Amino acid sequence: MKKRSISQRLNKARSPVSKANIALAWAQNWKDEHDGLIRDLERAIRNDDYDLLCITTGQLKAVGQKRLDALPRVLSHMLETDSPTNAESMD
Repeated sequence: MKKRSISQRLNKARSPVSKANIALAWAQNWKDEHDGLIRDLERAIRNDDYDLLCITTGQLKAVGQKRLDALPRVLSHMLETDSPTNAESMD
């Protein structure tokens, strides 16, 4: 099963509550991944493991960049109202 991007999951969500739950889970996953990489950095420093330090630093940069690039799209999705067809049916 292919993992969907945050934008794809938010596009598929119908209700604001669903979108909020998806965004909160995405943010929690980001935090968990970040915390794990920080623990790896601490272990690398403690063990004087230069290879692990280099690898983990690269991973931390990649994860941060990926998530920070997605953040504006996530916020845009959260600010979107219902689709025009739903808004018209409410009139």
